[in-house]
Amino acid sequence: MKNQIILLSLLFVLISCSKKEEVKSFPFDDFVISSAGLHHLTSLKFTKSDTVYFQKRYPEPIENSYAILKSTESEKLNKLFNGINFTKFDSIYEQENLYDGQAYLLNVSIKEKHKRIFLYGNVISKELKTFIESLGQIKSNLKFLPTKKVVDFGDLGYLLPPPPPPKPERIHFVN
Repeated sequence: MKNQIILLSLLFVLISCSKKEEVKSFPFDDFVISSAGLHHLTSLKFTKSDTVYFQKRYPEPIENSYAILKSTESEKLNKLFNGINFTKFDSIYEQENLYDGQAYLLNVSIKEKHKRIFLYGNVISKELKTFIESLGQIKSNLKFLPTKKVVDFGDLGYLLPPPPPPKPERIHFVN
């Protein structure tokens, strides 16, 4: 009996001392990924909070929504974001002679510093492609609810079409 108690105590101590993997917190002030194609323009914003924002800009009307992350989803995201070094990537990856392709814009903000990475066509590195696909999988598991809150998704200039030209004035001919 005494041996069993000692054995159980030793087992308890070993289990208690096992080192759990510590997940680092969200490494940015915010992170926005925007996606544009022929029939869509959407943005997804992650912050240090448990709220994720989503915006559909095209087709109109513009709609904002949000989802609350569960702790397991938050840990997955933090691990994903801490596992990639955005500083090693160039600002633009663009496939020549491609029109109407899929484009992504990644906006990373840390303490007033911003890093933008524009991706267009089949020139995306495997690491970034895997990262974007992982974000898509996480997004597909979230339940977004509409919100009237105004959310800043950053400068989407690379993805937004130019404004239409002004309408010509009507010319009236007098006989």
